[in-house]
Amino acid sequence: MLKWPDGVKAVALFTFDLDAETLWFSRNPKNWESTQNRSRGAYGPNEGVPRILDMLARNDVKATFFIPGWVIENYEKIVRRIHEEGHEIAYHGYLHEFSDTITYDEENELMEKCEAIIKNITGKKPVGHRSPMGEVLPHSFRLLKDRGYLYTANMMDWDVPYFHNIDGNKIPLLEFPSEWYYDDSSYYFFTLQEPARRGITSARTLFEIWQDEFDGLYEEGKMFNTINHPQISGRPSRVKTLEKLIQHMKSKPGTWIARIDEVARHLIEQFPGD
Repeated sequence: MLKWPDGVKAVALFTFDLDAETLWFSRNPKNWESTQNRSRGAYGPNEGVPRILDMLARNDVKATFFIPGWVIENYEKIVRRIHEEGHEIAYHGYLHEFSDTITYDEENELMEKCEAIIKNITGKKPVGHRSPMGEVLPHSFRLLKDRGYLYTANMMDWDVPYFHNIDGNKIPLLEFPSEWYYDDSSYYFFTLQEPARRGITSARTLFEIWQDEFDGLYEEGKMFNTINHPQISGRPSRVKTLEKLIQHMKSKPGTWIARIDEVARHLIEQFPGD
């Protein structure tokens, strides 16, 4: 197991997938024609993100935002605010698209396009990757290594970060696993349109689940990696729940709440690791 910095017992990561309308486009192409569903996506950058940013600032917490290129182009003002307030902006496709037939060269070209869009905001290339839909292909880790990424956040196989392997050889590319259990859409995402989702759970229930899970991981000295979507978790009661959870975490000595890239830069120093 990779070692946390001295004085750190456990790590908590708050990540936000700012998909906006692209979440709906990628779920069902008919949503290009659905004014209502497009408006649901727009709620994220319009209302959810400002509310979330205010909460994070109150609690002196920095987070990682995975943002598709199309969203950055269409909501540049709020994305610039995310960056200016010290949060990480990481790769998440252009239209939240995923194809299981895309080649190395095709995906390389897509990443180059999106990295340029992110660099226009931050002044530098992203170092973190979350695939739209969380899916990866046989060439994915080789491509990320070749493009100089520090980490990916797609897998669900451990409670701690680890280095990836290619052909049995460890590479300097970290994985930061999560789980559907730590994804707000598992509890809150509701739509009548196919593919249907029927989740409307109280924020109190989510708090109890996530608090209990964090406490268990804290005791083991591991990592709690949440996935949030501003169009879903940007509602007032849900933001208050995230704030309550952050305050609970901060009450535990040795909890490090950080951007993923901050944790990755510490851990990459341990490559090739044990």
